Amino acid sequence: MARDLEPLTDEEFAAFEAAMEEQAEWLREALAEDLGGHPEDYRVAREE
Repeated sequence: MARDLEPLTDEEFAAFEAAMEEQAEWLREALAEDLGGHPEDYRVAREE
């Protein structure tokens, strides 16, 4: 279960963020190809 896992190290978290951004870029490119427009048209604004 998730609650039994150790927290991510800074390095693991950075690798996770990089992998998620890579996946998001792939998804934006696929959406632009399938639906038209530019990949950046499908970027979601992040709330911080």
